[in-house]
Amino acid sequence: MEGASRSGSETTQPQPVQSKIVIPDAAVLSLLGSRDENLKVTEDLLAADVHVRGNQVTLTGTPADVAFAERAFGELVTLARRGQQLGPDAVRATLTMLAQGNAESPAEVLSLDILSRRGRTIRPKT
Repeated sequence: MEGASRSGSETTQPQPVQSKIVIPDAAVLSLLGSRDENLKVTEDLLAADVHVRGNQVTLTGTPADVAFAERAFGELVTLARRGQQLGPDAVRATLTMLAQGNAESPAEVLSLDILSRRGRTIRPKT
């Protein structure tokens, strides 16, 4: 009888999952940032554990956390491929937009040219 009451009080934690993402070589430096500053911001803001070796990113955590991190890295890679300068502010803005559940893709919004004048392009920062 005692065993039955104990099993009812146990909570089941979701099993941690792991996902590996291969980053295109051309986007690795931009994605990680100077002295890994973008990586540090990303690690701070994501609930999943992030490990980088070469051009491979390994994400570990709950299924929801890993799925969110996969989407975040996908958006950041898209920005880097489009030639967008990625800095800590762009990383924060991208992750904030994803966390808020906006319908727009952060890569689309942040790479959108608002105004081009005399050869200079003005883009949104937030």
